[in-house]
Amino acid sequence: MVKFVTKDIAAYAPEQKEKLRKVIAAVSAEAQLPAQLAADQRDATLIEEGRALIQSDTKCTDCHQFRKPDEEASAPNLTGYGSRQWLTNFISNPAHADFYGKRNDRMPAFGAQQILSPQTIGLIADWLRGDWYEARGEVKSVK
Repeated sequence: MVKFVTKDIAAYAPEQKEKLRKVIAAVSAEAQLPAQLAADQRDATLIEEGRALIQSDTKCTDCHQFRKPDEEASAPNLTGYGSRQWLTNFISNPAHADFYGKRNDRMPAFGAQQILSPQTIGLIADWLRGDWYEARGEVKSVK
């Protein structure tokens, strides 16, 4: 990915950069962040355009799976990227085929190896998403 960003994206023309902006909005919306809900609703058309671009007009799906099965995908699945479920699954087992598979050589499978409980992994996911507290400052209950 670094090579793609530093070589390909660095050379993008303005119209390609505009497409990339839509793709970024679409991937960001996959997280379904409560704090981003109003912006996602406002930018719904742009997000849908970005989702279409991911699947058709960019190189994203050369490596990533997105909203349809792709057994040849070699990079993390972007479907639901950053959502609570995506994060808890990733933290639990980054070596799962939806993420890095056998290429995972660094991150422990905190859930699969029973290093952390599902509740703790959920709290970490909530914290990463900025979703660990209620608007009134009350701590969110663990499900």
